[in-house]
Amino acid sequence: MYSKLINPFIGVDGLGNTLCGPYLPFGIVRLGPDTLAPQKTNGYSSGDPVVHFSHTHVSGTGGSSRYGNIGVMPFAGKMRVGMDPAEKEHEMAEAGYYAVTLQPSGVRVELTSTPRTGVHRYTFAEGTEANVLIDVGAVIQCYLRAPVKATGGSIGGFVEFITEKEVVGRADCQGGWGHHFPYSIYFYARFDKVAKQSCVANHEGPFLGVSANGPNCKAVLHFGKERVINLCVGISFVSVAKARASVDRETDGKDFDQVRLEACDTWERALSRIRVKGGTDGERELFYTSFARLLCMPSDLGVDDEFPSWHSGVRHFSDYYATWDSVRNANSLLGLIDSKLEVDLLNCLLDVADKIGWIPDAWIAGHSAKIQGGSSADILICEAALKGFDGIDYEKALRQMRKNNEVESPDPSLYGRHLKDYRDLGYVSTSVRADCVSRHLEYAYQDWCIGALADRLGQAEVSQRYYESSRKIWNLWRDDLRSFAPRQPNGEWVNPFNPMKRVDCSNDPYFYEGTSWQWSFNTQHDFEGLVKRHGGAGAFVEHLDRFFDGGHYFSKETMLHVPYLYLYAGRPDKTAERVRECLTKFFSPTRNGLADNEDMGCQSAFYMCSAMGIYPLMGQDLYWLTTPLFERTELTIGQTGKTLTIEAPGAGAELLYISSATLDDIPLERAWLRHREIIGGATIRFELSSQPAAWGMTELPPSPSLSRV
Repeated sequence: MYSKLINPFIGVDGLGNTLCGPYLPFGIVRLGPDTLAPQKTNGYSSGDPVVHFSHTHVSGTGGSSRYGNIGVMPFAGKMRVGMDPAEKEHEMAEAGYYAVTLQPSGVRVELTSTPRTGVHRYTFAEGTEANVLIDVGAVIQCYLRAPVKATGGSIGGFVEFITEKEVVGRADCQGGWGHHFPYSIYFYARFDKVAKQSCVANHEGPFLGVSANGPNCKAVLHFGKERVINLCVGISFVSVAKARASVDRETDGKDFDQVRLEACDTWERALSRIRVKGGTDGERELFYTSFARLLCMPSDLGVDDEFPSWHSGVRHFSDYYATWDSVRNANSLLGLIDSKLEVDLLNCLLDVADKIGWIPDAWIAGHSAKIQGGSSADILICEAALKGFDGIDYEKALRQMRKNNEVESPDPSLYGRHLKDYRDLGYVSTSVRADCVSRHLEYAYQDWCIGALADRLGQAEVSQRYYESSRKIWNLWRDDLRSFAPRQPNGEWVNPFNPMKRVDCSNDPYFYEGTSWQWSFNTQHDFEGLVKRHGGAGAFVEHLDRFFDGGHYFSKETMLHVPYLYLYAGRPDKTAERVRECLTKFFSPTRNGLADNEDMGCQSAFYMCSAMGIYPLMGQDLYWLTTPLFERTELTIGQTGKTLTIEAPGAGAELLYISSATLDDIPLERAWLRHREIIGGATIRFELSSQPAAWGMTELPPSPSLSRV
């Protein structure tokens, strides 16, 4: 069973920030333990005690915290509002299930979930008094900073007992990464036992009554000496009624074990779209855990269902957190295995653009959020068109994409671009005081994507204009440094400038979350031009070697593609070496198993695609090829039911290099493919060797700036 290979604890500690609690693919409810503050954005640390179990989480993100809403905590003894955190014992997790024993109370907690309901089972020690606290004001707290102002926090809400078994309420919250707009979470909680006593509390303290309102309100239920208590908590972004409807629809007539079994079956169906054979136990565990993480975010809100802002007949999603991350590879992989889902994700962003005027880059809790570069949706829409995905109004999309280049944004921190310098000077100058050079690089590639879509639609004049605009990328290239560099509005370079160092690790004026050396491989529409500017293939290989051997590469979104750039110098053997080095160095099946934030599937997709031996180039219809980890991979393509099969007999640590390849039994002499070559079903077969071979060295991947599309 593929679901048995999921290890939810991989990457929960360190920088991974992943979830160990249960969720279903793209579900609203992401249930799990939150430990003592200060917390990471996933709310959890292996070495810290538990404060409660909450129903909303993000997975693998950085920045300040958000969510961790509707916290529930079972406890033994007298009914009370305040309690000490509980130590964890006998903790375990698998697909759709999490369990832990809380000490010193001895309460055994088991959790599972449906798409919109968290399902709990608490088993209390014999003879103890059973209680459950519902913390409506719960929000994950990072860095011990001021709630609401510097991180998420409670700003209001209510809790109400409607029967001795049912509690409803709303959490009003504000703060967290991306934007500072408030949001609300509604809940409906149904117990299977009748409470013998109850009380409520808010910021003023506890009191007897059936309801409380205001920030940080709570409810406590006392059940006497009940041994086992079951609880279902429905979550909604719209209303208590919808939260209740989710509990009725998804859990009525089912006990905990049946819900758990159904969750496991859901994962089994989802993961069976890719079937791998071979590799080590740890590699398969990493692969399928990564697959589960790829399917975590964003949350599927349905059509005119769980999106509270408007109805438009469009399937909506929440918590694109953010496309700036997932654009690197995750969306490409999703598009390969489920093109309809990718189309729906893009149509949601276009529907948002219809209503707010701009395509968001991050879309969180009903609001556009922080622009980290440009508009990554421009890249994704172009890629969808080049791959022939149906169901998108590409004419409308092109108008929205052009707006980013042609209309000044009223707030480029949330949508659009810092356009004035880019338009008038031909580059983003230091007058933009945050990440001016990395923004420039992203704007230029997005211009190429606009040109490519216009080309696809037969708009020759628009296409040519945007292709020409995309060449602005080289306006910030310094030949003397062999890297991109900041330039002042008067045209003068910033001097002195060291491309290997950041000016400010937390708020760099030139490059976002990286150095010039690290960013200077982001010329996606002109890798051939990059090779030439380094002095040709041999010099470029030497530069890449210095980059890797000098420790400048790490598993960061903007660098994930760099091991594959050896292909543009005719060295697929070096790509094979570096990719395998990255898979070994930056990924392991442990709690500290990720070297950086997982970030909405981009780390997961890097591992999965590299392990399969087929890696996408964002925004294009191109895949790079390298040595697989597995002897055989079978991937079900989109809605076609066709299969992409990748065979690599003998794959493993000893056979690192490709000596020859075939595509559907026809010799394949290049280390790249077009989407159209595999979308109808195909078989790629690699013959491997322990020594570098000449395969793939002559026919280099196309450089789009020259070959267009």
